[in-house]
Amino acid sequence: MQKGYEKRVCKAVISIIEKRKNILIYKIEYPDEKERNKQAVDILIKSSSVEMVLEHTRIESYPQQIEDWNHIRKLLKPLKEVFIGKLPTPGHYELSVDVGAVKGAKQTQIIQQALIKWIKKKAPLLKLGSPDVAPNHYKREKPDGVPFEVTLYRWPGNDGKFWITENAPLDLAEKKRERIREALEEKCPKLWRAKENKRISILVFELDDISLGNHIWVGKSLEQELVHRNDAPDEIYLIRTELTKWVVWVLKEGNTVFREVINPGPYYIDYDF
Repeated sequence: MQKGYEKRVCKAVISIIEKRKNILIYKIEYPDEKERNKQAVDILIKSSSVEMVLEHTRIESYPQQIEDWNHIRKLLKPLKEVFIGKLPTPGHYELSVDVGAVKGAKQTQIIQQALIKWIKKKAPLLKLGSPDVAPNHYKREKPDGVPFEVTLYRWPGNDGKFWITENAPLDLAEKKRERIREALEEKCPKLWRAKENKRISILVFELDDISLGNHIWVGKSLEQELVHRNDAPDEIYLIRTELTKWVVWVLKEGNTVFREVINPGPYYIDYDF
């Protein structure tokens, strides 16, 4: 991840912290840029009343998701421009691929043209998704010229839209919890050392996953994992950056976690960081 982008994400969360605590932050420092070692935290925040140490990490719905989703975007993103507003309405369409299916796929243009031909043929045949029409609201096939299976869905609302999504792994819930566990194992000891009994320690999760991600699974996984730790950060925030407007949720504040947090959000980011 580019450092400049990571700073933008953290500053967006800091702006929410400043408002929630009703404090004035006058300085933001980046100790890891000066000390260049694994012990240094990402950010030191100074205000007139308190100092805070902050660590940022991106989380995935399953291991290697970011890499997998980059493959999907590279291969299938051009299809959105072809089909937005061009398929039969009412309703919108989702082209879904299995996790890991596109990895190693070559002959990009051939695959794209084959999918375009297949979608044009299948979309008009789909019913608008509802319990009454299932399974006639989707078609799953391995189109000619495409080395993996795809599923095309037609759903109510968002007329004319066309999205690319992933089919979730069967053990998705455990994989999500595993990723939260790994993040806590990496970040909690670092924040605990930097806290020095006087600072507020803050962990920021960043989620960029419109198809599988939401604050509910992060919060639930967090609840389950924190019971095994005695070095949990004072505060934990989730920022979703895949949406048109970034949105922040408070997942831990003091001794309250997830559903017990007062006014947890959503807090929408309207600023250009």
